[in-house]
Amino acid sequence: MKNTKRKTKKRGGIRPVFIVILIAALLLACYAAVQLRRQAAREADPYYGMVEVFNGDDYVWITPQDGVALNDLDKREFINDASGNLTYTGREYKASRGVDVSSYQGDIDWQQVYDSGVRFAIVRAGGMYYGSGELYTDDNFIKNIEGAKAAGLRVGAYFFSQAISEDEAEAEAKFVLDLLGDRKLDLPVFFDWERISGDTARTDGLDNETLTACAVKFCQTIESAGFDAGVYIYNDTGYYGYDLAQLEDYTFWCVGISTYPCFYYAHEFWQYSFKGTVPGINADCDLNMMFEK
Repeated sequence: MKNTKRKTKKRGGIRPVFIVILIAALLLACYAAVQLRRQAAREADPYYGMVEVFNGDDYVWITPQDGVALNDLDKREFINDASGNLTYTGREYKASRGVDVSSYQGDIDWQQVYDSGVRFAIVRAGGMYYGSGELYTDDNFIKNIEGAKAAGLRVGAYFFSQAISEDEAEAEAKFVLDLLGDRKLDLPVFFDWERISGDTARTDGLDNETLTACAVKFCQTIESAGFDAGVYIYNDTGYYGYDLAQLEDYTFWCVGISTYPCFYYAHEFWQYSFKGTVPGINADCDLNMMFEK
């Protein structure tokens, strides 16, 4: 009798390589779908990826800068004391009140300033004219440093910069160092670059990359002489100008005209008023607060 049993071929299962390819294809499809949804969200929402912050006058939208520490001060911990002075009540930091002054304030009775509770001063060293680019010295710079120190205040300095190149920023820093001579400061020397409104300035149109490079060069030059360095930051330069990640090695002195420090990023010095009244100073002056661990 013939053997009628049929021979059949063995069927193998799905090979592992095909499973891997299938999974990879599914993952790529999912990734593409997510990207399409994100693209649609960006197109539908003009503020996608941005945060809304208070700038002292109004709420504005900014794009957060990666890698820059955020302000962790709680606005509920700021009150006016019995004398009407803005006071920090939190425990995270030690806060002290200060002023920044120039020759505009005239002759200052620094002992009265100290007796009123002010504990530090940031004094203008000079600046650069925004039209000619010439450097100038504040007439009261040395007098203010010596008077404030004699009264017991901690003292720092600032320079009104209009640098448009790293070479100019370096020249500004060296100018300050020459003015200081062998004097010591308790607080940083600040690079104060500001945009000029209402007039034509040589700084008009300066790009942000160059602006940041100028700040870094100024601070590096100051630090090379043994002083601490910092950057004075307006909302405009802080939110839409500087690459703050390149400046985090330096002290931030930020403007936030408000009853609490509203600047989005972390800062050690807060300027909260342009029209302060302080015993011993016969003109309006800027008021500040310093936060130390």
